[in-house]
Amino acid sequence: MKITIARIRSNVKYNGPLDHVLDSFFENYVKWMKQNPQHEYDTYNVSFTNDRPKRTPESIDWADVIIIPSDSEFRYHGELQMNPKDLAKSEGHMETIRPYFENKKVIVLRSDRGDSEKLYRTETLKGVNLKSLDIIDEIDFSGNIHGCKFHYIQTLKNPIADMMGISKDTDFSYWGRMKHGNNREKTIKQIYRDKDISSMMIGGFPSGVKRQYKWINSWKELIPKIETSRSTLCFNWLDPYATTSRYVEALSVGIIPMVWNQYDVNNTYNIDDWQRVKTFEEFKDKILQLRDENLFKDKLEQYTNNYKKVLLSEDEYFSQFSNKMNKILI
Repeated sequence: MKITIARIRSNVKYNGPLDHVLDSFFENYVKWMKQNPQHEYDTYNVSFTNDRPKRTPESIDWADVIIIPSDSEFRYHGELQMNPKDLAKSEGHMETIRPYFENKKVIVLRSDRGDSEKLYRTETLKGVNLKSLDIIDEIDFSGNIHGCKFHYIQTLKNPIADMMGISKDTDFSYWGRMKHGNNREKTIKQIYRDKDISSMMIGGFPSGVKRQYKWINSWKELIPKIETSRSTLCFNWLDPYATTSRYVEALSVGIIPMVWNQYDVNNTYNIDDWQRVKTFEEFKDKILQLRDENLFKDKLEQYTNNYKKVLLSEDEYFSQFSNKMNKILI
């Protein structure tokens, strides 16, 4: 088959793990391409070399199958945070390539609950008659496909520093961007404004929250800024069954991930009841308890071991990814 991987919005120059939020998908896709030389491959707005990613509509037209790595497509459809000029520019590119999706097989590699099949059919590719549309979701894998990040982050850890111990002097850290709903903005504001809680904020936040750093893509830069923290807080969005990479990232760095209310209601992460909070007051009480060094160490070890019961090896994640890809392409 002729297969094109396409970033239909922002470009990706992928050179290895921990430089992009979708690195777990990209890394397994690269391995899958190498294992399947019987297919022909191309890219649109993606580069796997040092070359700059290029928008080449002919690559969409040429393909039988189009792979879309997707992490924030919903922001282009009614999301207030989207800059109107950026939206107009992106939609101009979509107008060019949308006709080339006609009668194509599309596979979405999804890492966001908002990027649904309905969104792609009724908004992103509206009016296009697709041959098929399949989604490989991050939560289709044991421990989430971003369990790969647990392994990736470990390769960046300094073994000498780990032996000596990292000084934990910050109660809370949060990295990433905000989504509306599920009391996320309200709770983050409460944490930030509370004088009893020390915090590190990195990324995009609601008004009234002053961040220490803007968005940091590279984990080599991010780890030193968050590893002195004792806790973070994980929210899901739109779907109580969903899990997120934040939980995995936190444990690998050495941070205790607390979870909000109905996060992962099926408990696929083996989350302990103590980690689950329903109010800001409950959250505050627990993270202040973590200032007890022995309590912190015991709980971090317990929660890490709990997650490792569902965490796969990198080879096992690739095997699951490969099986899903091959099944769709049959």
